[in-house]
Amino acid sequence: MDIIFTLHSHFRWLVLTFAVITILLYLQVWLSKRSFSKIDKIIGLIFISIIDFQVLLGIINLVIVASNSQELHAKQVEHAGTMLCALGLVHLAARWKNKPDTLRFRNTSLFYFLALVLVFNGIIRLRGGLVW
Repeated sequence: MDIIFTLHSHFRWLVLTFAVITILLYLQVWLSKRSFSKIDKIIGLIFISIIDFQVLLGIINLVIVASNSQELHAKQVEHAGTMLCALGLVHLAARWKNKPDTLRFRNTSLFYFLALVLVFNGIIRLRGGLVW
């Protein structure tokens, strides 16, 4: 259990880092009106894979905590719900995969940014403030 919790705790930095990198890249590409390239797709897939893995670790951790203590705190349930919403936003961005590149980058950047806000909020609320 400690390994899952530690991985989940430290993996958040990778999620936040790749979220920022992906959002900045997509905004730069959108503003420069460049077309969607293979590297853009790879970076997006890496970000989606990282956040998917993080949510999976969180669900496993939540199940372990619930089965060991038989009690979940409201903050833990709120954190899980917030992160699932963030994951939904990240995956919802795929709706624009067949749209023109400018629309695709704009909307995907917006949805990734909203997901980043939810992730950041979920981390802060769980930890009880800006405690690193």
